[in-house]
This record gives sequence, structure tokens and C-alpha cells, in this order.
Amino acid sequence: MTPLHVAAALLIVAMWGLNFTVIRFGLDEFTPFTFATWRFVLGALPILFVPKPAISWGTLAGIGGFMFTGQFVFLFFAMEAGLPPGLASVLVQMQGPLTVVLAALFLREHATRGQWLGLAIAVAGIALIARTVEGSASLFAIGLALLSALTWATGNLFFRSARGVSMFAVTVWASVLPPLPLGIAALVIDGPTALLSPLLAPTWRGWFVLFYTVVPAMWLGYLIWGTLLRTYPAAKIGPVSLLVPCAALTFAALLVGEPVGGVRLLGIIVVLGGVATGVYASARRMR
Repeated sequence: MTPLHVAAALLIVAMWGLNFTVIRFGLDEFTPFTFATWRFVLGALPILFVPKPAISWGTLAGIGGFMFTGQFVFLFFAMEAGLPPGLASVLVQMQGPLTVVLAALFLREHATRGQWLGLAIAVAGIALIARTVEGSASLFAIGLALLSALTWATGNLFFRSARGVSMFAVTVWASVLPPLPLGIAALVIDGPTALLSPLLAPTWRGWFVLFYTVVPAMWLGYLIWGTLLRTYPAAKIGPVSLLVPCAALTFAALLVGEPVGGVRLLGIIVVLGGVATGVYASARRMR
């Protein structure tokens, strides 16, 4: 990789790592459904000048429904239930091994022993992490984070059929569909005042959160990520995502004082080791 692309990859790691702590701040300003609704309303604005990618509306609906709506709604509720941002960033990385499982079940792709081994190691790490939480709320939050990873993994199956098109265009156009069901849910559950709170009771912190989760984390992040994927083999770029939880844990420790140590740190290392094993096995299979 060129020095410029290395710098771009590290920028992605920092932006996506910080995004988990920013989401934590956002949940102090908005309810999960309101937060998600406005995130995708703003995220879809570039459709005014970005042409629709050459993929079907069904594929866009799958990406928008699973990778976007499901992933972030479950993530937001998990963090609202008390899951720390750094730990959340580790658990959602289970999307990698889960994608392998779903592809084997529904696309009849044969996973290698290394990929199954990576999944088993990651599950063992989650079991260690579960031992460090107290109370049903925290265990419930871990379950929600794993559902976030599962819906992300399901969305990956749809995303795979969007090859050869701009990842930025796919991201923008897939953001068109989530606001309607999310907005209806926010209206019914939270009420119109909560749904319109960014307009009726705007705060600089709330709009900063919306700006950060849309512009750097979504638009710029996926634009750079798509450029790197088109320039280098996926097996070379994929491991970059493993650095995101490391950055997220660092930001969470510095900004919100998230404790990481003991059995929990061991569990985090085991989860990341399992994901890394799966990535390595996938890279070998591609070669």
C-alpha cells in the first residue's frame, strides 16, 4: 500500500473507532429510533446528486433493512441498555464469522476448517466476556449486540451482490429506505416531540453527533473504504477492520472511562483472535 492509502486506512480506523463513543453521547440526546431515523434521513441526502447504482431495489432493501436498520437499531438499544462503546465494538465484529455461517447455510458455500475454528474461538471469547457482566440488563445488552452483528452479517450477503458499483452510491441509496419504518416506530413509541427533537429542541451536541455519524463515519468512511477495496485485494484490506475495536476501546477508555482489564480483556483478545483466524483462513482460501 502507498503511504497515502496507509494513512487513509488509519483514518478509517480512527473515525469508525471514535464513532462508538459518539453514538454513546448521541443516546444521551435522542431515543434509539429517533437517532436512527435522523441518521439515515441525513445519510440519504446525496441521492440528489448521486445516481442510483446499477443494482436492484431488492438488493438495496436487503442492505438497508439488515446492514443499516437492523445493525444500528440493535446496536443503539444495546448501548442504551448499558453496553459500553468499546465492548460493543468488539461484539459487533462477530459479523465476520457469522457471515461465513450464513453463507454456508443459505448460499451453500463450504466454509474451511480455519473459518469454523475462528468462529469457535470468537464464541469462547464472548462466553468469557459474558462472565464479566452483572445483572440481566447487561446480558440482555450483549444479546442485542450479537443481534446487531447477525443483522450486519445478513446484510453482507446482499452487499456481496453489489460488486462493481460505487460503495458510496450503494450506502447513500440504501439509506433511503430505513427512515420510513424507523420514523413510524419513533412516532408510535417515542411520540412526535421526541421524533422532531432535533428541530424543536436542537442542541449543539445532538447535531454534532448526527453530523459525525453521517459525514465522517458514513460518507467519508465508506468512500475511502470503497476506494481501498477497488485498489487492493479484499484479503489485504479486510484485516484493517480488526483495528477498529482497538481504536474504539482506546477512545472509550479516554473519553468515558470504560474499564478494560482482567477476564474482560482476555475475552476481548480471544474474540479478536477468533475473528483474525477467520480472516486469515478466508485470505488463504482466496489465494
